[in-house]
Amino acid sequence: MAEQRVKIISECVCDLPKKWLIEHNVEIVYFTIETDCGQFLDTSEITSENIISYLNSGGKKANSVVPEPEVYREAFERNLREYDEVILIGISSGVSFSCENADKAVEMLGESGRRVHVFDSGHLSSGQGHIVIKAAEMAENGSTASEILEEIKALKNKVSTSFIAQSIDYLYMNGKVSERVKKICTMFEIHPILEKKNGELSLKSVTRGNYRKACRKYLKKKLSHANSIDKKTAFITHAGCSTKMIEWIKGEVLKNIEFDNLIVTKASATVTSNCGPNSFGILFIEK
Repeated sequence: MAEQRVKIISECVCDLPKKWLIEHNVEIVYFTIETDCGQFLDTSEITSENIISYLNSGGKKANSVVPEPEVYREAFERNLREYDEVILIGISSGVSFSCENADKAVEMLGESGRRVHVFDSGHLSSGQGHIVIKAAEMAENGSTASEILEEIKALKNKVSTSFIAQSIDYLYMNGKVSERVKKICTMFEIHPILEKKNGELSLKSVTRGNYRKACRKYLKKKLSHANSIDKKTAFITHAGCSTKMIEWIKGEVLKNIEFDNLIVTKASATVTSNCGPNSFGILFIEK
């Protein structure tokens, strides 16, 4: 029997480095950011820095728009000409309906749609990225689509996705918290911590005072159970953090756990529009 070839597709919100995506043959479908100035492809035409600059200079609108079913259909159809099966690893359906649009695209393909598999990662950003990495590695090593899907289904429940934000303002702008909550957080220097739960990125807890102290507290708590964390790879994914701050974050992470690979990545414009500048997360896999 000929070797089965599987193509992995994901979305720009998986926040993996472009170089890695190219090296491991992962195709990306792009979300769109809608602003007062027009529509732009996330990461391809607009970055986290652009979003921060735009909003800080008075911009009022930065809405993330998922790809239409036709966009997914075109990507599926094109790859099915070369590969036996295609797996799309999508952002959590708890925060977006991209998987729903991808499912519609599969229906549009008719009989050939049987060779396409839409996988809801249950995560976003580099949490989703961890799952893309595993799938791509397995595809490179000749695993079948069913083997890959079985493995990433188990991995989905082991990924830890969380972020700390310096300000709650961006969450308020996007309707994630009320004006009353915003006023209280601003008054008491409260920094929100967002964590993936049941597929949704929601307000998990808050911490007060100096932001660096708050960040240190966040990292220490997330990494406190070192024995149950897989030390192979972790991501520091950030929105608009300075080089100096990133180096400080890396140092704080390594005080808690010596990861084999500690990779710094930039958050997509979609994630940034919700978290704001100087936000970051430590995203890893639990054993």
